[in-house]
Amino acid sequence: MASKPTQTAEEEPQQLLRTVEMFEAITQSQPDDYQSLEILKETYTKLGRQDDSLRISKKLAAAYASVGQISQAVLEYEGILQKYPGDAGAVAALAQLEPKTSTSDAHSQTVAPSLAEDSKPTPLAGAPAGAPARSALAGQGGDGDRALADVLIAEKLVTPQAVEPLLERLKALRNGSADKSQPLSLAQLIANEQIAKLDDVLSAIIDKSRLPYLPLSSYDVDRDIVYQLPQDVCWQTCVVPVDLISRSILIATANPFDHAAKKQVESILDYNVFWYISPPAEILAALRRAHGLDNNRSQQTKP
Repeated sequence: MASKPTQTAEEEPQQLLRTVEMFEAITQSQPDDYQSLEILKETYTKLGRQDDSLRISKKLAAAYASVGQISQAVLEYEGILQKYPGDAGAVAALAQLEPKTSTSDAHSQTVAPSLAEDSKPTPLAGAPAGAPARSALAGQGGDGDRALADVLIAEKLVTPQAVEPLLERLKALRNGSADKSQPLSLAQLIANEQIAKLDDVLSAIIDKSRLPYLPLSSYDVDRDIVYQLPQDVCWQTCVVPVDLISRSILIATANPFDHAAKKQVESILDYNVFWYISPPAEILAALRRAHGLDNNRSQQTKP
């Protein structure tokens, strides 16, 4: 189990305010992103900003209803009414939703599983405690790369002939390279080789995974949070922990189709895991900053 990050009483409110700023921007551009709304509501609650927490609770309930998770929407509105019995908007919304619960619950569980269930850590069968061995990570990376390649081929962004050499290159990099100047990411290699634009690749990934986008370039990633995962896990799978709010941890990934890597990450962390899509170069930059690699390089170049 990873150790919890240590934050002083002065640092935590500042981190929460940065989280608010980022996720307000995310939810404005992605109003149905119930995962981000859940994080935002919890952050406002921790800050003691009850009016904002209520405002986001209503948005969260509406987002659940919009994506077909009627039972989750009903539960959210009922939670609002427990705290604010006279809230007319919640009463009216609940009255509209309750007749729909019997006909839509089965469909919503199939199409969009509830956040509480989808984000629970799923330990690997027989997985050892702590971080997996680097050789195991390297061996499993290929399946995730292949899964992403299949998605991009189906979207007609790449051809099998163009992507096959890149898969072989990634396999070799994972097995032998200690270079931490380039992300181990098929998406980044595709962009580097000018086979497809990175924005188009990321758009396809977001569309097919239905995970929200998190721009790490404007997100202040705390070093203690990054340290929740071992270095090798982050480098090999191109992921980075970016925020920790109560019992929830946010993880940025460049490949949500690497299910083995996701299970490994979740087996290490004793938190509910929320996944986001971020550009691989931004994930790498966050890792390098957290582990002091950029500082080391600048010191080495000084005369």
